[in-house]
Amino acid sequence: MKLKPQFSLLALVFAFTICTPFVLPGNHSAHAQNRISGFVFGLNRQPMRELHVELINNYGFTELRTRTNSSGYYSFSGMSEGRFVIKVRTDGTDYEEGESPVEIDNFVVSNSEGKPRAAGFDHPQVDVHLKLRKGVTVSNAVVFAQDVPPQAKKLFEKALNDLDGDRNSDAQASLNAALEIFPTYYVALELLGTEYIKLGRREAFQDAVTLLTKAVGVYPRGFKSWHGLAYAQYSLGNFPEALIAVEKAVELNAASIDAVFLSGVVLKKLKKYSEAEKQLLKAKELSKDTIASIHWELATLYGRILNRYADAARELKLFLKAQPDSKDADNIRKLIADFEVKAQ
Repeated sequence: MKLKPQFSLLALVFAFTICTPFVLPGNHSAHAQNRISGFVFGLNRQPMRELHVELINNYGFTELRTRTNSSGYYSFSGMSEGRFVIKVRTDGTDYEEGESPVEIDNFVVSNSEGKPRAAGFDHPQVDVHLKLRKGVTVSNAVVFAQDVPPQAKKLFEKALNDLDGDRNSDAQASLNAALEIFPTYYVALELLGTEYIKLGRREAFQDAVTLLTKAVGVYPRGFKSWHGLAYAQYSLGNFPEALIAVEKAVELNAASIDAVFLSGVVLKKLKKYSEAEKQLLKAKELSKDTIASIHWELATLYGRILNRYADAARELKLFLKAQPDSKDADNIRKLIADFEVKAQ
């Protein structure tokens, strides 16, 4: 069954948010010496240890994932040349997520056959300085921590390694085992919940709701847990519950395109059209008109519900601009023409 554009795009957006591992094909051995490293700092240059750090490529996919050590140090190696973003995940802390752009630039020379090849290597250092979330003051900023039993922590570490190796079933088994030892293990609850969401099955969404509800009970300031809970409830058709969760996510991170967009979609489902438009327009502004699914949601709101045909035509044009290779481009152009006629 072919997914509707707004659902499939939402699924992709959520997948990026929960850092689905994705590695583009290619000969990475040619760039084995390329390396990016640096430190992650909090308040007063405090080293931030055991935070997840991701290497995001120019397509928005996570290529590599690691964690900071006790000194806040991280490193990646083996990436090709190109533009990347270093993204620091701050789940369970009072810090906003941090991002820093970086570019790997290799020299290009010709081989014996006259074909270009990369030569040399690049090793930029990229330090990331985290900022406190809005509403959090220096006096009450803390890093959420738990006294985790060693065996549960060992199982969680194994789960991370399994995920990095695409052994998802093994990772889920390790996370379940960790939770049997320590049922309120926050990061394990959150990670297992988001892994279940990626399965895309109704029973998996139900399990995700159970796990993430427990996670936000353990730590109510966990943005990713609230956002995941909202998406799982939305996927189950539980729109009032999804709205409660996504509003909490937006409260924790008002700059999150994903959360603001999801709130607009949920409000639309609940027929709160004025509020839905407000959130969708905010997501559009935050995304700088680059996310096609936002334009699609606005176009359907304007064209099918509010009878604002000129606005609907405009949003569909922006949809095609953001996604020019759409398989439905011809039908969308016909719909634009129809809306423009109706607008007159």
